[in-house]
Amino acid sequence: MEIQIIRDHLDIVKLQEKMNAIVFDYLDTSDNYPKAMRELNPLYIQVTTFYKEYIDHRAGEIPSANTYWHLFIDCSAKLCYFLAASTFYSSNALQKTPDKIEKLLHIAATSLPSIDQEENEQLLTDIFALMSEVVEDKEKVTTLRNEVLVQKGDVKQCLQQFKLFVDHEMNV
Repeated sequence: MEIQIIRDHLDIVKLQEKMNAIVFDYLDTSDNYPKAMRELNPLYIQVTTFYKEYIDHRAGEIPSANTYWHLFIDCSAKLCYFLAASTFYSSNALQKTPDKIEKLLHIAATSLPSIDQEENEQLLTDIFALMSEVVEDKEKVTTLRNEVLVQKGDVKQCLQQFKLFVDHEMNV
């Protein structure tokens, strides 16, 4: 399902609804990780492509930290986490993509805004736990945790981190 772009903005409500439905149907209630991965990947591609094109169209300028972009980056960070988790638990995919999973978890952590809110605080704990399983390197996880704590979930910094990630992803 293609998420609409309305007046230069991705329809965040539809994106959130679609992502929540996939997470509920295939991760929360059935542990159908391969199906979740297949369903989340097109959303991930659309979000990253949209953001890259949006930034490119504005000569690399990061959008202001208004309500829309706060919701966008929050949803994008969660999407990256759920895609990483579904890929990790689809055991066949893990052998082929451990670097991709690590990158997705890294960007999920560094682009998650409002880390002091209970829901995001819990998600951050889940991200670090999964990262520990993926990389099996406590120092790497500690470094990431410290990076996130210094940034404090500042929306502008989260948008900047996501820009750097998307630029790298689209150029690989």
